Amino acid sequence: MALTADAWADGGKAATLITSAFVTRIHTEERGGEQVATGVTWRDGGSSETRREDAAVVVLAGGCTENPRLWLNSGLPDPNGWVGRGYTDHAFDWVIGSFDSDTGNSKGAASSARADFPGYGGLENVGLTPGLQAFSMLLSESGIRGEYTNGRGPTGAWDGSAGRLVGPELKEFMGEGIDRLLNILVISDDDVQAENRVTLSAFPADEHGPVAKVTFPRRQRTARTTANRDFLAGKAAEILRGAGAKRIYRIDWAPLLLHVQSSMRMGASEDDSVLTPEAEARWVRRLFIADNSALANSLGGPNPTLTAQAVATRTAEKIFQRYFEGAPWVVSEAPVVSTDDRITERVLELGP
Repeated sequence: MALTADAWADGGKAATLITSAFVTRIHTEERGGEQVATGVTWRDGGSSETRREDAAVVVLAGGCTENPRLWLNSGLPDPNGWVGRGYTDHAFDWVIGSFDSDTGNSKGAASSARADFPGYGGLENVGLTPGLQAFSMLLSESGIRGEYTNGRGPTGAWDGSAGRLVGPELKEFMGEGIDRLLNILVISDDDVQAENRVTLSAFPADEHGPVAKVTFPRRQRTARTTANRDFLAGKAAEILRGAGAKRIYRIDWAPLLLHVQSSMRMGASEDDSVLTPEAEARWVRRLFIADNSALANSLGGPNPTLTAQAVATRTAEKIFQRYFEGAPWVVSEAPVVSTDDRITERVLELGP
């Protein structure tokens, strides 16, 4: 839409996409006793040239690791210490059942069913190809079933203790093919933990400045997060058993940073947030964040993609109202959809 704005908006100006650009600094100045964002310096990865762009508003969308890195490299204020803190993911787990009939596991849409358990998280049926099926079954915090447990190996509604399968047990489980398996992904509602954070690393800087250091101390989850994960794993086993699974295994998946959010979180309190509820930086006017890092928490367990898109749309509305005298979205007009013929024609004109 931005690339074709001149084709569908009166007075619209098309954006220029520079794929190798990397912002290295946010510029500010003091106005009326407040620090105000005025633009950025960015580096062209192709030519290594640096350039400055001045702007009425600056919006960050570099993600949970690069947003705090840029903030810290720009020397922006952090009076409550929450810049980069609260880095939140989801405590994933897999519960897998084998069936006598074809489940279509490796065919069609990867995920087409979801069950939400408010306060606990959610479950998703996920179809997997052979390589991903092997990956999902061979990464466990509970070691190898029947061999060692790493002090874990929880038991429950599944068969035996949790852990990864190897040897004859794996061969038997996979013997009839992956299209006799059914996978349920556990996506827990995780607590925000301040000790999970982004700081600047002591390692040598790269061409864009000091690099980010991501710290999750010993990967210790809160008691509530752990209880949520166990509850959901039990529900997944019950669903598979009810569907007729012959054998059910819980993997107790090892930590993996996916579905990340909250390292620059918005909030109502100045004590534990970086952004106001409108996603504007508390200590730098005209500086906004519009991606997953602005989310206040783990959202109760879903994939954060759609929520991040909604937050970005809402943030654009807040910017339009506050700094460009715009009306709330949408009052009297209809938005232009991305399938509008004018957009299609301009895209074709632009070419590959």
